[in-house]
Amino acid sequence: MVAVGGLMVACLLVEISCGAVEAVRVQERRLSSGRILGSTDPNTTFAFYKFSLQWPPASCDSSLKCVGDIPAEFTIHGLWPQLSNDKGVPAYAKNKSCTTLTPTRADQLPVILQTGNLVQQLMQAWPDLKNTSSLKTSQTFWSNEWTKHGMCSDYGDKPLDYFKAAINLRNNFVQAFKLERGVSYKVEEMVKKVKAAVNGTPEIACRTKKGGMGAKILLELRLCYKKGNPTPQGIQDCKVSYSGVCKSTLDELTLL
Repeated sequence: MVAVGGLMVACLLVEISCGAVEAVRVQERRLSSGRILGSTDPNTTFAFYKFSLQWPPASCDSSLKCVGDIPAEFTIHGLWPQLSNDKGVPAYAKNKSCTTLTPTRADQLPVILQTGNLVQQLMQAWPDLKNTSSLKTSQTFWSNEWTKHGMCSDYGDKPLDYFKAAINLRNNFVQAFKLERGVSYKVEEMVKKVKAAVNGTPEIACRTKKGGMGAKILLELRLCYKKGNPTPQGIQDCKVSYSGVCKSTLDELTLL
């Protein structure tokens, strides 16, 4: 358990109100009480999770202006609760809630993530590509993803569990599966390779290479997981195997 003094220092480091300290105490009590990843709120309104991994060189080939080192590994875009029709769950709203939980506010995240020793892991696994060396920029990215998706997840009041689940999914994927850069694959070939590695049919998100005369590239690779079990063991087939500019499983795309 982190001492209160350490929490006060954390508050100063991230320049937010130390009123979030009590939220960290509550979060730590929950984590120490044995509540584990895979616990679920039965009254959340979503059907499954979609976990989106972005390929940084492709993201930075678009209109996104990237600053800093561009990672040569898949990084996290988000862990998204999805409805049964494969649409994203609308963001949390008090008057039309997606959950019976009272979610942790986004302004409490910096202290919670720092106290939970997740900041360095998130900077590697879930950086904001707009500036990979800026903690402030990435904190804004994490806050936006939490507000849009995390608050409506099984872990709306357990942000450490939510972010740890995403990091674990990403690390499991990166360790299990390698794509060769510069190689072109048919969508069906890429789907087959990913499924062999993780035991679930992915969604391949394609885009057109900038200045590439219509050439298709891999933008994101999305994996689907059971509600209440966003773990490698909870993987399930995604509802569609391709999206974006790809229109057929025979389309060819390249990993930049």
